[in-house]
Amino acid sequence: MKRGSFVNFRIHWPEITRKIFFSSVFFLVVAGVMAQADFNDSLAHSRNRITQGAMITLGSWATANIISGFIIASQSQGEAKYAWRMNAYWNFINLGLAGMGYLNLRKALLKKYSISENLNAQETIEKLYVFNLGLDLVYITGGFYLRERGINQEKQNSRDQFKGYGTSIVIQGGFLLLMDAVMISLHHKNTLRLNDKVRRLELNSSSGGLGMVYHF
Repeated sequence: MKRGSFVNFRIHWPEITRKIFFSSVFFLVVAGVMAQADFNDSLAHSRNRITQGAMITLGSWATANIISGFIIASQSQGEAKYAWRMNAYWNFINLGLAGMGYLNLRKALLKKYSISENLNAQETIEKLYVFNLGLDLVYITGGFYLRERGINQEKQNSRDQFKGYGTSIVIQGGFLLLMDAVMISLHHKNTLRLNDKVRRLELNSSSGGLGMVYHF
């Protein structure tokens, strides 16, 4: 081999090395972006599945209460009649909420989420269920108040009505309290997953500028 050709061969190594390096960096970045997109889609899918389960549960509970409420109320007397009747009345609202939630869910299924959008969505939905949890406690308290007020009614029909309505509201509030507590727990698991993901994305400042490092 001639010396000139040997020198020429060595001169091309830096160029080849540079191309390999930048190609490797490019594919790593693409892989990181794809992995991040998969995670975002997975998290959004999980959140939507949890919401779907909640709406199906609420809708089923509402339907069962409406049907059984009117049937049993027509065959009952006294406090029980009013309790079953309130079960039916109350769950028309639950059925409407379940229907609205399901319609909104269909829109959410079509949306693509970034990490920041997932963070906002998780924060919003957890706050919503915490707020609902507070309402559930108000319902239960209101139910006990109606029962207590019914005890002091002079007329038997009024006494039965207050106590029956109160019993129903305590039961309905208790169910919603249990469901919302389960939903908070499930959604919080997703929030923990997301927070862990965010911790893996670090903004690092250096003399060369600002860069992002992703840890696989």
